[in-house]
Amino acid sequence: MEEALKELIDNIKNARYYDGHEDLETYWHTIRKTDEPLKNLIKGFINGVTAFELVRRGKKEAAHRVWKAHVKWRERLMCEEIAHYELFVQADSLLRNLHHEQLS
Repeated sequence: MEEALKELIDNIKNARYYDGHEDLETYWHTIRKTDEPLKNLIKGFINGVTAFELVRRGKKEAAHRVWKAHVKWRERLMCEEIAHYELFVQADSLLRNLHHEQLS
């Protein structure tokens, strides 16, 4: 998970939203049918980065819908006790900044 989150952060910083989605989804597929407690949070981050690929493609309405899924899982599952909390916070901060710039 740590490497996938680091890749996500790098992709967000470099506006490679499609790659961010793909890299994180590749990891998510390895955990989606497991008892990994953070699989829905990962799914939410996939939605978060996807929102900005949709903006890039001119689909702002779809981006708003996908962004809501990110917010839902972030609010339910992100807390200091989770593994790699600092990386989740860093990725979320980057996504929130993009949200304020592009979707507000």
